[in-house]
Amino acid sequence: MTKIMIKDLLLLLFFCCSFGVTVYAQGKDPFQKYLNDSPPKIIKELGNETHDGVSVKKVVFHSRDVFIDEKTVPSTIFAVIARPDKPGKYPGLLVLHGGGGTAETEKAIAWAKLGYITLALDEPGITNPEKVQHSDGHWKSFSYGKSRFTAKPDITTSTIYDGVVVGIQGFHLLATQPDVVKEKIGVVGISWGGYLTTMLTGLLGDKIRASFSVFGSGFYDYGTSFKKEIEKMSPEEKKIWLQYLDAGRRISSSRTPYFLAAATNDAFFFPPAVMETVKAKRGSANQLFAPNENHKISVPGGNDRKSTDTPGWLVMERTWFDYWLKGSGKPFPEIRNAVVNGKSPSGESKVQFSVKTSTPVTQALVWYSNSADEWTKRNWVSVRAELNLDGKYIATIPVSEGIKYDWFASISDDRPVTVSSLIQPIP
Repeated sequence: MTKIMIKDLLLLLFFCCSFGVTVYAQGKDPFQKYLNDSPPKIIKELGNETHDGVSVKKVVFHSRDVFIDEKTVPSTIFAVIARPDKPGKYPGLLVLHGGGGTAETEKAIAWAKLGYITLALDEPGITNPEKVQHSDGHWKSFSYGKSRFTAKPDITTSTIYDGVVVGIQGFHLLATQPDVVKEKIGVVGISWGGYLTTMLTGLLGDKIRASFSVFGSGFYDYGTSFKKEIEKMSPEEKKIWLQYLDAGRRISSSRTPYFLAAATNDAFFFPPAVMETVKAKRGSANQLFAPNENHKISVPGGNDRKSTDTPGWLVMERTWFDYWLKGSGKPFPEIRNAVVNGKSPSGESKVQFSVKTSTPVTQALVWYSNSADEWTKRNWVSVRAELNLDGKYIATIPVSEGIKYDWFASISDDRPVTVSSLIQPIP
C-alpha cells in the first residue's frame, strides 16, 4: 500500500469517527451473516387454526439480540404460516405489510386458499410498535417512523435494518417448510412493504423466483417524501445508509422477474425514484404508472375490490404469481421502444411504441403532463394510441408552444393487466 493510500485511509477513518459512523471492512455486508439459508429459531407456538380449507399456524421466532444500556435485548417476531389443507407441494409467497401495519394474516389465508403456502410477519421499523401484540425488541422503544434514517454508530441502529433482517429470516422460514417448492417462492408487499420487497429481491437474488412491489421503490434520494430525512444525515452517514439500506442500490444483484406498480402522483415514492429502481434492475423488470393517482391504482387490474378472488392489494398480483410460480396463464405484456417520432405539420408531437404480448390489448393510451409541475400535483391527460399496419402504436400529443411535457404509454389487456412504459420528456 502506498503512502498516499495510507494517508487517504487515515483521513477517511478520522472523518467517519468524527461523525460517529462505523466503517465496514471491504466486502463485509452487514446482512451477510443472515443470508445463509438458515431459518430463525421458533421460540413460541401460538396455536393452529383452520379457515375454509386452509391451515394457519401462528408462531414467534427469535430474530437477533441487541446489547443496549448494558443489557441484552432480544428481538422476537410474530409470524403467520398459512397452507392448503390438502397435502402436496406448493409454491411459497412472503407477504409484507405496509407502513403502520402488522402481519397480513387475512391476505396470507386468501393466498393459501388459491394454492400457495404463505408467510406474513410483523416488520420492525415498518410496523406501528403500538399495534403489535406478540413481537418485541429494542425497536419498540421508538415511536412509529422514528430511528429509520440513521447509521450512527453503525447501520444496525436503524430500525429498518431490523425490518430487513426479519424479512430475510421470514423468507428462510418459508423456504424450509417441507411442503414448499423451494425454487418457486415469491415476495409481495405494499408501500414500505414494497420497499422491503425490492430490498429482499436484491439481497436474496435468484432464491426469489418473482417479486411484485406495490409503490415501494428504492433511490430514496432521487425523489421520495423521505428525502428530507436522508438530507439531515451527515455526508458519510448518508452514504452508508444509501449503500446498505437503499433498495434501489441493492436490486442490481437480481436477475429474476420483478414488477413495480406505482402511481404518478404518489405522495411517498415519486416517479424518478421508481424509474431509477426499475432501470437498476438487471434481467426481467416491468412497471405500471397509475395516472393522477396517489397511493392508489384504479387502472384495469388495480384496486378492484369487486373481484372475489383477489388475495392481494391489486387484482393483477394473482396473474403475476400464477404465471411465475405455478406456470399457469400467460406473461404480462411489455411496452417497448417508446419514442418521440417527430412532429405533425401543425406542430404536435408524435410518439410511438410497440407491445410484446400474448394476450389481446383492450386499451392503449398515451399520457402527458406539464414537466414544470411538481410530481404530486401533476395533471396527466390521455390521448388514444392507434395500432398501425407496421404493428406499432401511434399517438399525437397536442403540445403548446413554450411548455415542456413528459409522457408515457400505458396498455391494458382483457385479464385485466395494465403495464406502462417509463416516463420520458418530449424534446
